[in-house]
Amino acid sequence: MAMRPPVGAPTLNRRTRILLIAAGVLVLLLLGGSRLITLYVDWLWFGEVGYRNVFTTIIFTRILQFLLGAVLIGGAVALSLWIAYRFRPVFVPVSGPEDPIARYRTVIISRLRIFGIGIPLLVGVIAGLAAQGDWQTVQQFLHSTAFGVTDPEFGIDVSFYAFELPFYRWVLDWLFIAVTISFIVALIAHYMFGGIRLTGRAGQVSAAARAHLAVLAGVFVLLKAVAYYLDRYELLYSTRNPTFTGATYTDLNAVMPAKLILLFISIICAAAFFVAVFRRNLQLPAIAVVLLVLSSVLVGAAWPAVLQQFVVAPNANEREAPSIQRNIDATRQAFGLTQDKVDIQ
Repeated sequence: MAMRPPVGAPTLNRRTRILLIAAGVLVLLLLGGSRLITLYVDWLWFGEVGYRNVFTTIIFTRILQFLLGAVLIGGAVALSLWIAYRFRPVFVPVSGPEDPIARYRTVIISRLRIFGIGIPLLVGVIAGLAAQGDWQTVQQFLHSTAFGVTDPEFGIDVSFYAFELPFYRWVLDWLFIAVTISFIVALIAHYMFGGIRLTGRAGQVSAAARAHLAVLAGVFVLLKAVAYYLDRYELLYSTRNPTFTGATYTDLNAVMPAKLILLFISIICAAAFFVAVFRRNLQLPAIAVVLLVLSSVLVGAAWPAVLQQFVVAPNANEREAPSIQRNIDATRQAFGLTQDKVDIQ
């Protein structure tokens, strides 16, 4: 039996649809016309100076990043919507004749293709436009070259910090965005389809909704563990001490161990969320989250502050001497002021 649109739902005739499509095309031409002209002028200029292959590389990289960003974010949103609809409860009690959620649910189901395709497509296009702007980060990673100089803390070539680490952080940030948007979309979709019901003080969550949200939360915490791992390398950019740039005594002896501790706690917390997929009780992941938050405050913030205040501050010249010497050595090497090239008198 064919479903009828809900009472009061607006309908569009053929003429109105044609006018809306024409208006959309006109807006696209107005917004993109000047951009196309600028693109063509740049194409001519790069060709005139003999570097058109550079311009085509930039364009190709931005197009590819647009597609990957759109597929990643749009696909994640589409997957969350599909799971919420596919595993929705068969029967959803209606709280009353004027239940607004029931009306919205009827509208969504009657236009399922519009919402199921339109929302991921719109979100994907926005994400793609944002992703294509960081083409320099990708190209620097793809064409990274060793500097032949290693850092004194990890013994890694300095090119890792110039070319590779920014790319890893960029990818991680987009994975965070994908998981966060998927979680929000899943939360709203499960609520709309009846998987989450706000009844009384506690509410009700279906097994499918609980498993879906628990997996997304677990993936988010796993990504946080990766972020803690990368944070260790970014300590070499620290500006905690205003007199020099680099890892200070507190960074090396408090913050860096704290990052490793938080990394392992994040893995445990993620495992708790994955276990919650098979258990009805959410007490275990709740305890894990509390443990992660407390550890972030005590180990990640309080302990470095205490060490800085009571160990480093009273004798800063001695404590920071190795870090300052590292900064001086790196500065001299960067400017070519090494001992074999300078005669000190």
